[in-house]
Amino acid sequence: MRPIRKGKGGLPRILSLAAEQAKAWYDHPKKCPTLLAPANRKTRSERREACLVVLETLLSHLELASLALGVPTLANGFIDIDMKTIVRGSGLGKRRCERAIGQLKQAGFMQVSQPRSRSDEGKYFGCRAIRVVTSAFFEWLGLGPMLRRERARASEALRRKAQKANRKLADFMRRVVSGAKPMFKRYQDGKSRAQRAALWNSTWTGNVRTGLDAREAQRRTNEALGYPPEYSPGQEQ
Repeated sequence: MRPIRKGKGGLPRILSLAAEQAKAWYDHPKKCPTLLAPANRKTRSERREACLVVLETLLSHLELASLALGVPTLANGFIDIDMKTIVRGSGLGKRRCERAIGQLKQAGFMQVSQPRSRSDEGKYFGCRAIRVVTSAFFEWLGLGPMLRRERARASEALRRKAQKANRKLADFMRRVVSGAKPMFKRYQDGKSRAQRAALWNSTWTGNVRTGLDAREAQRRTNEALGYPPEYSPGQEQ
């Protein structure tokens, strides 16, 4: 997996700090009783490694104001990440990621819910899962006070962004789950594939020219245009 982004254009310090401090659990598993195996047995090193790798991936996608995993956008509300994003970001297999997330949930460090909606034909379908990292994780690391300050700052930044766009903060955080339409049809806005690709590429290039690395430029481009965090024009082909 890629190291967590730091410094200019990177993640808020509390996220990289949480990832660093959580690594102490690998060598001292008893420091976190909630992550111990049943009967207080030491969790196997392979499982501890998977938990830490998945945690770092989750923190890379954490939206601080809500503690949910995804990106708030004006165009499409809050876009939650999917399991494919976690698997790709961690470099682990899907089953290994699922087991690590299960252990984090059991420890009280994560919450996962699976909303449902109805199609135009009246059939129910499962929507993208909503994944949240709980404040208990940060409290375990002794970062509770810092988390409260950073969440307040993140909320205020979103509020100012919404105010500048003459919209409500709730517009950023709503989840659109109705319609059951294919993903890319939701982002077309009457433009041809070539027009969408040209707009995406020009926005990405502008971000790169400001000094951002390619991955962060991609994330910011998708946030600005209302696409999922890992989107690129080639996915439509």
